[in-house]
Amino acid sequence: MNTRFLPYCVGALMTLVATSVCQADIRIATVDVARIINEAPDAKSKKKELDVASEEAKKKLEARGKDLQALKTKLEGQKVSAESKEAEGFREKARDFERMRADMKADLEKKYMKVNKELSEKVMSKIESYAKANNYDLVIDKSEKYRGPVLFGKPSADITDDILGDM
Repeated sequence: MNTRFLPYCVGALMTLVATSVCQADIRIATVDVARIINEAPDAKSKKKELDVASEEAKKKLEARGKDLQALKTKLEGQKVSAESKEAEGFREKARDFERMRADMKADLEKKYMKVNKELSEKVMSKIESYAKANNYDLVIDKSEKYRGPVLFGKPSADITDDILGDM
């Protein structure tokens, strides 16, 4: 084989490949993942559950905080010494209150993360199913809240409403 013509053959082959890729019908869609996660029926019910849990925790903390404040006021009124058993008891209750607050916060964060993970997995599964069923080659997130990679997209390429309708 004459290697003198090899660069020309490689160049011609690259042109042929590039032309083939450019002529391929690539279907691309955009989707607002954040909107789907927030507006899906499951999301709304899960948000209500989280709101109820948060409100219950808040009420418990407020009640415990009021009791603690009342005890502090009582001890101050009695001019209890800082070294007394009563003062030590108050400090122990204050530490318990802080632990309870931290535990409740951690529990709520854990619940939030679990719900978010479940919803995200469900949404991603729906998007993948939709894309496969409608022969999309690429689906790009266009969530404005998190500024996805899409800087411009035709509204006709947005499949968010289709995915929401399928939830």
